[in-house]
Amino acid sequence: MMQESNTARRTFLDESADETRYLGMLLGSEIEGGEVILLEGTLGAGKTTMVQGIAAGLGIHEPVKSPSFVLERIYWGRLVLHHFDFYRLTQEDIMEAGLLYDIDESAVVVIEWPERAGEALQGWTLKVTIEFYDEPVNSTRVIAENKRKITLESSDVRWVEVIEAIWRHTQQHA
Repeated sequence: MMQESNTARRTFLDESADETRYLGMLLGSEIEGGEVILLEGTLGAGKTTMVQGIAAGLGIHEPVKSPSFVLERIYWGRLVLHHFDFYRLTQEDIMEAGLLYDIDESAVVVIEWPERAGEALQGWTLKVTIEFYDEPVNSTRVIAENKRKITLESSDVRWVEVIEAIWRHTQQHA
């Protein structure tokens, strides 16, 4: 683990969408409300799949779909989940639309493409970065079709502990 000023950062390797959902479910089961979770990754990396797992961990049973064309989807479970996708927006669009205003403090906010928000986004609890995993093949790097590297990062005291607990859990069950 890399510790820099009380920041936890752990990278998990998974080989399927089910494993991504499972990691998301572990995260979702630890959510207490008020968290802002940033999801970073290229198109098709598995950000919405991660949200499906987070939703399951929150006791949400309805299908979770990408909010790409509607900007926000709201789901109700143990807590309210606001799922945003800022891919098609600029910082100005986000601020003018007021997408991040008037959200109940006990709700959970998950944002895909958070870098688009710029200064409109004030603070976060957990950053999840999903990358395609590449493997060496004959001295060339080849992207493995279903493998992902998922990095969890937080400076929040409680979430540093949660990341470590999830790390231990996944290592025991590997």
